[in-house]
Amino acid sequence: MSFARESGLYPDVPVPKVLAFDLTFTNPACAPYVLMEVVPGVTVELEDNKPNDADATSKLHARELALVKALANLQASLSKPVPFDKIGSIATDTDGKYVVGPLMEMDQECWDGPFESIQDFWRLQLQEAMLFALKEWVNIETDSFPRDPEDSCQPPCTPQLFAELFQLLSSLIPHFQPPKSCLPLVLHHPDIAFRNVLFDETSVSSDNPKITGVIDWGGAQILPLMFTARYPGDLMTELHSPFTRLGNPKESWRTVPCDWTSTGDILEWPEVWRRPGEPYDFGPRLRGKIRRFYLRTYFSACYAEQLHALHGVVDLACATMFKDAPYYLKFHEVIRGGWKSWARHETWIRETYWRLRMSGHGNKGLEEVIIGPNVYRESVEGPLCDLEIPGEYPVPQ
Repeated sequence: MSFARESGLYPDVPVPKVLAFDLTFTNPACAPYVLMEVVPGVTVELEDNKPNDADATSKLHARELALVKALANLQASLSKPVPFDKIGSIATDTDGKYVVGPLMEMDQECWDGPFESIQDFWRLQLQEAMLFALKEWVNIETDSFPRDPEDSCQPPCTPQLFAELFQLLSSLIPHFQPPKSCLPLVLHHPDIAFRNVLFDETSVSSDNPKITGVIDWGGAQILPLMFTARYPGDLMTELHSPFTRLGNPKESWRTVPCDWTSTGDILEWPEVWRRPGEPYDFGPRLRGKIRRFYLRTYFSACYAEQLHALHGVVDLACATMFKDAPYYLKFHEVIRGGWKSWARHETWIRETYWRLRMSGHGNKGLEEVIIGPNVYRESVEGPLCDLEIPGEYPVPQ
């Protein structure tokens, strides 16, 4: 937070001044704390309940577009390259100078580092998984890994599956190299959302709402630009909420939204009851999911527009970054999630590997083949439009 305020890189990002902080539990408050100056303004939220009046609905949609554009402009402002050459989290040295230290999450989980590249981070995760296997599994008496009593969602896994996925992921790392224009290191706010952005109350309903403060910078990181292309939490939608999206791959991602673009056949909606004789109406929530799909599209376009206006970026890979980023984010999410995440996404890992291998792209970079989430260039997409092969994929002759 202090770096964002003091560096001079972000004149359009209002950040409150930090008056005092202590991240330990040994202070008089017995808990980590941050004291900062008061930030004037109000928070907002998207509403899923549509007004009955057509004029009110039109005004609501216009307000939503203005607010989404404000968030996109904020993210574009943070997309300016930083004067660091490593991936990690910002810290201060003994002289009070800002430096990049170990990579930290919002929950204070440490991933070690700093790292020279995102590939170095991925390879460390593979190494950590192998060290865990050597420590925990060399004495197991069956071919199934023991269940974790604290993880009811643990996917089934065997040593053979672990070894296969380990090798596939390792082989895929060189193919997940973003375009050079999307590699500059930038400051990433991990939780850009309406609850963490305050607006001037007098302008919040106008065509140009003014941001008065951005808070909750815990877990801020220095990352390659491509890996900061995550939609605000308010615009995200999940596969299984309010019920499983029919016809979608059986995947569930934290960093990549599931595109709800229609409500589907109302006769196939599950029957859920508020109380006897009163079924739950999924309509408003489903329409809210669909609305967010279009708001994400608008967010992406506004981000590209502001990226050009603020930083003079005209590169097309950057302009369409939010369209392409999900593929990189999926790989990042899978590999950093450890062996449980690998087993949970084994179909996705195998399909990615075999699409590349069967298309003859073994020695070519990712940018020549993969252009978006589950979208491949024509040379790959044509003969391999749908693998859907459970279990071990056949090796092509």
